[in-house]
Order: sequence, then structure tokens, then C-alpha cells
Amino acid sequence: MSKSTALKIGELAKKTGLSIRALHHYDAIGLLSPSQRTEGGARLYGHGDLMRLHRIEALKQLDYSLADVKAALDDSTGAPLDVLARQIAALDAQAVQAQRLSRRLKHLLDLIATGGETAATDWLDILELMNMYQKHLSDDELSTLMATGPGTLQPTDRQWTELVAEVRDAMAQAIAVDSAPAQALAWRWIRLVILMTRNDPALADKIMALQLNEPRAQAILGITPAMLDWIAEAFVHARCTRLAKYMSPAQFEETRRRQLAHRTQFTDWPALVAELRAQMEAGADAGAPAVQAIVKRWQQLFRDSYCGDDAALEARVREAFMREPDLRLGVGVDDTLLTYLQKAHMASHHAPQEGAGPKPSAMLVAMQRAAHQLIEHPLVLDDPLALTILGKAQADALRKDLSNFRGPMAQGLRSSVVVRSRLAEDEWLAANERGVRQYVVLGAGLDTSAYRHAARPGRIFEVDLPATQDWKRARLAETGIEVPQSVRYVPVDFETVSLADGLSAAGFDRKQPAFFSWLGVTMYLEEAAVFETLRFIGGCAKGSAVLFEYVVPFAGLSPMMRIAMEQMAAQLAQRGEPWKSFFEPEALAAKAAELGFSSSRTWTPQELNERYLANRADGLHIGAGPGRLMLATV
Repeated sequence: MSKSTALKIGELAKKTGLSIRALHHYDAIGLLSPSQRTEGGARLYGHGDLMRLHRIEALKQLDYSLADVKAALDDSTGAPLDVLARQIAALDAQAVQAQRLSRRLKHLLDLIATGGETAATDWLDILELMNMYQKHLSDDELSTLMATGPGTLQPTDRQWTELVAEVRDAMAQAIAVDSAPAQALAWRWIRLVILMTRNDPALADKIMALQLNEPRAQAILGITPAMLDWIAEAFVHARCTRLAKYMSPAQFEETRRRQLAHRTQFTDWPALVAELRAQMEAGADAGAPAVQAIVKRWQQLFRDSYCGDDAALEARVREAFMREPDLRLGVGVDDTLLTYLQKAHMASHHAPQEGAGPKPSAMLVAMQRAAHQLIEHPLVLDDPLALTILGKAQADALRKDLSNFRGPMAQGLRSSVVVRSRLAEDEWLAANERGVRQYVVLGAGLDTSAYRHAARPGRIFEVDLPATQDWKRARLAETGIEVPQSVRYVPVDFETVSLADGLSAAGFDRKQPAFFSWLGVTMYLEEAAVFETLRFIGGCAKGSAVLFEYVVPFAGLSPMMRIAMEQMAAQLAQRGEPWKSFFEPEALAAKAAELGFSSSRTWTPQELNERYLANRADGLHIGAGPGRLMLATV
């Protein structure tokens, strides 16, 4: 059509494929009106009108509304740019909505395909359920919940729906909530929830809220608030059954009372776990204030739910958690989170300050021996000099801050410290009764046995780092603790100076039997240095013996204990005292025989508990940690 050619409305409709009705509508709304007329007054569409029509149709292809088309054509300023931006945003939103709809349809198709005939029959229920999930969950959470394949579980999977039916039947039959069948259902329930949510506590929390607040979800899945309460109570009894063997009847009743009064496993815990996981995944430092605030709430919820302020009961509960993996079952709880929690917990406790005296580990042990004199009764290790040797300022500070020594971690460490010291003294006194007149304390630190048993016949050789011995001797003079004539100080660094040379210079007679105490040292030495010392002792006179402490590899510990020990070892390494050697008991016994010892025995934590800590009410108890004590006799 030339610029001079004009078209009637019918001709334009035929040429463009539009209806006459559409062209009339464009005219009515002012979008496109004929700009020419015939001599008889008929309206004609000229060349400019046709150009405008082509632009109208082009903009419509971009899904512009007619109003936006008119605005774009009529406004020659910046308005068209705004219209384009709005249109792009609208298209993006439509694309997102289309993707979401596509995913929902795929989820629905998968559910129907995997659910068989029942799912196909009830597909409208499933669609309704998915609409509710859409209201409560993000797209990623919905994808997690509806994922298919190995290691996944959907809310309509047979494994889950059958469990829900079994719980419903158990409730209908009035099966006791503390019975073994009810407890078995509770364990299955928590495991399937972990599987269904892919161990996501935030997702578990949202699903719980949905089930509690959406009556139609309750009707479709059959999970009612009453059922959730029944499962929560059954889970309490299931956990208490695991806890029972680690505590006295009275302690068990207190824990069960608290558990039933604070049935928070399905509400408070998932939310708290989710908060801690969020901090961990964001890379927050374990000592950051936000993390420490969560840890403080975690500790309070733990005490409210299990033990209150009873430190002895708390120690029993924590030991049970270390030994019983089922007690650690919870959505979002795994080794990674537990490691982070343990690190945060340790960050909240200040380690003893390192000064010019003994190494931090030596001071830590001395503080625990002193705290034992003030906190526990009856005493396992009766050491009236333990507080004195700290000095007045340190002892006064200890008395003011005894609360720092009442927690499970401090109590667990103190249990090991006082028991190993007591065993060493018992074995030395027994050897002395047999006529052994030489007692060698390797890595003596602030040990006071030489000053408490001054009347015993023989000589006592204290072996330690030169700087530690200088500090100790100054502290003894300052506090007025008398040094018996029987004591000999032997400055030795086990990795640079020969023990044989140091002892010989101090008057040690290798031809006479001796008893050696070697506590809290071997783990800080290289394996070669440990074996060299044992080789020296194994070459001493017949009847000589050594009681020494070592640590087993962490890999053989329970997950919770392994996490705790890895964190403690990391802290020690940061303070300049890394653990360097680990031994398997059987292999170490064989090595001892090779180094000249005729016999050896290793005490397990259980044996030491039975010997020194049985029937106590104060919570002293040695956990299943890596520390072992071996007595090797020449």
C-alpha cells in the first residue's frame, strides 16, 4: 500500500487478519482511530494508521496490555522505558510462577506414580496437600520434601503412611505409652522424620506447624495433635529407657519427671538446632556472642529437660549421651553440628592463664586436685597441700569461682585426675611396703605426694622441665611447704635430655628396684621418646615398675566422646601442647614385653570406677574417654 492509499475498515481487517470488532474496539478506547475520510464522509485508515497498527501488534506479542500499548505509543518521553521495565518484571514473575507450577505438577505426577492405585484415587487430596505445603514452605523446602529416589521419603510414601496407621491403631487399642511397642513406634517415627526432612530442622519445624494448624492436613494424612502428643510422650519413655542403666532409681525418676514435664523434642529443640546450624553454615566463629547466646539457651533447655542443677545427675546423663547413639537422634543433629556445639561450649570456658610457671596442662591438673578438696566428699585423693601449693591468690580465686568446676566437663576431668593420682599413690605405697625404696615421679608438675609422705623410707625423685621445677620450688618456699630431705629434683626435658643421665646425677641407683609414676605426659611426647623412657625403666633392677598414662586413638571412641576429645586436643595444641602419641592397648602391652617388662596390665575406665568411685552421689565418674593407665613390671 502506497502512502496515498487509504483502506476502509473491512479492507484493513482482511489485510491484517484482525476482526472488524477488534478494530472498532481499538477506535473506541482511543488506541487506533482512522485518520482520513472519503468525500462522502466514510472513515479511512491511512499509511500512518497502518504503521501504528503494526506497532500495536508488535507490543501485544510482548504481552503488553492494551493500556500499556497506548501509553507506549502516545508518550514519547521516558514512559515507554518504564512500561518495558514493568513488562520485563511481569514476564519474569510469570516465568517463576510457571516453573513453580511445573515443579508442583511433577511432584504430583511422581506422588501418583509411586503411590499406585490409592494415590491415583486420592490425587485431589494430594493436590490439596501440596497447596497447603506451598503456603508454608519455600520452593527449595518443597523440593526437599517431595524429592524422590534413594534416601528420600515423601509424606505419602507407604512406609510413612503405614507407620501413621500403626500409631493410630496403638492409640485406639489404648496401648500404654511407656510400653516397648509404643517406644519402638517412637524410634521409627523420629528416624523417618529425619529421612523425610533430609535432616533439616527448619523444614521439620514448619511441617510440625502445618500439621498442628491445618485441619485438612490432619484429615488427609491422619496425623492429629493428639497423635503428635502421644508420640512425644512415647519418645520420652524411649529415651528414658536408654538413660536408665546409667543412673540410680532416684536419678531416673527425676529425669523421667523432667522429660514428661518438658516434652519439647518436637517444638523447642528443632528450632534451637536450626538456629545453631544457621550460624555454623554461615561460618560464624564458635565464640561469637550470637553463637554463645544459643549455646546458653541450649544448656538451659538441656538442664530443664534432664537434670536441673544436679551436677551428679547431669554427669550421668551426659555419659549416657556419649554411649547411646539413639539419644542423639534429632532432626538437624549430626557429627558436624555436635563438633561445632562442643567447640562453642569449650569457648565459653576460660582456660587457666599461662604464665612463667608450669605448662597450662600442669596448672589445670593442680587446680582440679585443689577443687576436689573443696567440692567432693568423701575425698578420693586426700591432699591437704593441694590448695596451699597454688598460693593464696590462686587458692582464693578458686574458692570464689567454684561454679566453674562443677560442670560435667570439669567434673569428668577431675574424676580422671584424682583417680589416677590415687592409683599411683596406692601402687607406690604398696611397692614401698615390699621394700622398694626409690620413687620416681616423671612430669611431677605440682604433685604433692612427696611432701605428704615424707616419713616413708627411701628417696623420691621429681623429674620435670627445668622451668617448671624452678617455679615449683619457689612456690614451695613462698607457701612454707617443707621439702623433705628425701626429695631430689631432676630437671629433664624428655625429648632432649637422657632420663638415665639426669637420674644418675641426682643419685638414682639403677641396680636397686624403683617405682615410677608417669601421669599426663606420654601423649605430649613423640612415640620414640615414650619408648626410650620405657626402655630405660625396663632395664632397671628386677621388681621395678612404672604406672603410666597413655591415650588410645580417637577413632575407637563413641562419636560424642571423639568430638569432645578432638576439640580438647585442638585447644591444647593452640596453647602449645599438642598430643603427639596414641597407642592401642594390645600393641602397647606387646611393646612393653619387648622393652624388658615381664608383665603389664591396663585398667579400663569401668574398672577404675568400680575401684574408686562406686556408690558415690556427687557425680564423680570416669567416662569412656581415651585415657588408659598401665602398670608394667620388670
